[in-house]
Amino acid sequence: MTAAPAARDLASLVDDIARIERVAASWPDENAPQRAAIAEYKRAIEALHGEALRRLVVACKADPAALAALRAAVSDEVVYAVMRQLGLLRPSLDERIAVALDGVRPMLASHGGDVELVRIAPPRIEVRFLGACQGCASSAMTFHAGVQQAVYDACPEITEVVEVRSAAAAPARNGPVSPFALVNRAG
Repeated sequence: MTAAPAARDLASLVDDIARIERVAASWPDENAPQRAAIAEYKRAIEALHGEALRRLVVACKADPAALAALRAAVSDEVVYAVMRQLGLLRPSLDERIAVALDGVRPMLASHGGDVELVRIAPPRIEVRFLGACQGCASSAMTFHAGVQQAVYDACPEITEVVEVRSAAAAPARNGPVSPFALVNRAG
């Protein structure tokens, strides 16, 4: 009787994949067909695993006890990562909010500001402007046209985005302009 292999954490599993990808990427150009074959092999394996897991999810959804077990299994980081990689789970609310805020950060940074997530309490989130955005006369436009809209687009289940003001807001800059002002003017 052989012993079951030891459980491995997500980081070590991902490191193994990255190591193999680095080896293939280091091959000279004359090995392009081999790199393409490896990429196709990877796609075929992922398609097989994806279809198997899709069928498993469909079967589990038919039984409430199995569905509860599936939800519990998804809390495991390896199961979650694989199901996300294969497109079987949509990103979590936290991830979608982070992506939405990351999308507006470059515009805010171009004006010396930033935004931070303070609290998630669905259907509401709270955010705070940082840097030059604090106390800026155009922060209301930036908040509504930029931050709020980005969150609403990415997370329809969030119905309220609230700006939490800092106790010590920075003074308004000379001639404040929202980084979203030109976007709005242009429609």
